[in-house]
Amino acid sequence: MNSRKSIIMALTELGGVGPKTFQEILFRLGPPENVLSAEREDLEEIPRIGEEGPDKIIRSLDHVGEFEEWIDEYESLGIRTTTFLDDDYPALLREIGDPPPILYFKGNLEALKSNCAAIVGTTQATQLGLRFTVDLAKEFVSRGIGIVSGLASGIDSAAHLSALKNNGLTMAVLGCGFFNIYPAENEQLADNIAASGLLISEYPPHKRVKAMRLILRNRLISAFSKVVVVTQVGTERRGELRTAQYAIKQGKPLFFADPDGSLGPETIDKGNALIINGVEAVDDIIKYIV
Repeated sequence: MNSRKSIIMALTELGGVGPKTFQEILFRLGPPENVLSAEREDLEEIPRIGEEGPDKIIRSLDHVGEFEEWIDEYESLGIRTTTFLDDDYPALLREIGDPPPILYFKGNLEALKSNCAAIVGTTQATQLGLRFTVDLAKEFVSRGIGIVSGLASGIDSAAHLSALKNNGLTMAVLGCGFFNIYPAENEQLADNIAASGLLISEYPPHKRVKAMRLILRNRLISAFSKVVVVTQVGTERRGELRTAQYAIKQGKPLFFADPDGSLGPETIDKGNALIINGVEAVDDIIKYIV
């Protein structure tokens, strides 16, 4: 018998079904099991599915049994899965408009019960930005607050490393699968995070990084956190500002660090963010974590 997880894997991996299309399927057809008996005409009526979508979905269902085997293989490697319809699906993700249909985890699932702050920033970090990030993460974990980031080089890595060094909890949200850690130099860091914290991805383990996957993982960094702190904005202003935009969209308290007073007013919408100048602001930030 095909499990719900294997059906969802087939739909997302081969059927071209993304988060919003998956929600439309649930609304129109009910549980994913119903897709197995759906007619092509039923699929054609689903918004966002596209002209070729029905055929892709129908073809994908021929491979459900293969995904059943993959689930067992992942489990043997310490990789667990949960779907939007499972009881153990993270509650915080149910609050966003495009929750992943399926998630892959490696590490301690108890981490999902912790209050966390996201710390993100540029991959081209300065020594000042790195030091501020390290000190800020240390202050958070000393108060029992976990750190969420994206395993990128620069600020993200500094936040994860500081949490680990200070015996705190950290979770890394990836834009790739667990077998293709990006950047490659962070493979050991990923292993260390999985040993005490949690690696999270909406992509199966074999998936390689893509620019869009990195962009989309920023929405989950924000979603898993109670507050978002950008500790350094880079000159290219890429991922860190996308996470900030998701924080605003999701109604998360947003903070920008400006320890040397160099942050230009054009960088942020001050109506949607607060400026912090030092790590002593941690106690004020924590007041927003409820």
